[in-house]
Amino acid sequence: MNRRLATAAVSLLLLTATAATAAPAAVAAPVPAAQASVAQASAAEPADPAGGFGPVSVRGTGNTVLTTAFQGFEGDPVQISVDARTSTNTDPRGTAGHFHVRHVHTDGRLVADFEGDITCLAVGGREAIATGVITKSEAPWFPGLELTGQKVALSVEDNGRRGDRMGWVWGVFGQPVSDCQGTVPFIRTTSGDFSVRG
Repeated sequence: MNRRLATAAVSLLLLTATAATAAPAAVAAPVPAAQASVAQASAAEPADPAGGFGPVSVRGTGNTVLTTAFQGFEGDPVQISVDARTSTNTDPRGTAGHFHVRHVHTDGRLVADFEGDITCLAVGGREAIATGVITKSEAPWFPGLELTGQKVALSVEDNGRRGDRMGWVWGVFGQPVSDCQGTVPFIRTTSGDFSVRG
């Protein structure tokens, strides 16, 4: 074997060792001590079966006051609570949790109060989208409107002490709601706190 071919072979073996492949090497190439310790540390760590998409959750309550964008409801206080979790961010089938929404008019009359089960949760950084189905509802402001059984989408942005944001889509008004899909968190909370993990 000529010198150039031998050098290429050793370089290839070093590259393979650095990549820390799972298969044992057929030929043991000399590895510098620093690289060996890094490879040993990597081998000691348990593999992540979810490929970096492990358990995620969103928990908390946010209060806000509707803006002039909500004609006829501006100034109304709205409270949203959500407690949702799932074992992996890539498979919503393990999602569990609950949500509760309460909307009161400025004169104190109840607009709507409903709650239900979370059916899908997706988290990306500080933001989360949780979708669910209403199981219990009261909506005196909308007589004849059936909320129970309808889908909702709740979105949250966890900004810590700087004030969170939240958003929503109500399927009951004909807006389409698909699992783990929703709007951006479009309104800032006035009090409360959401915690997004994942």
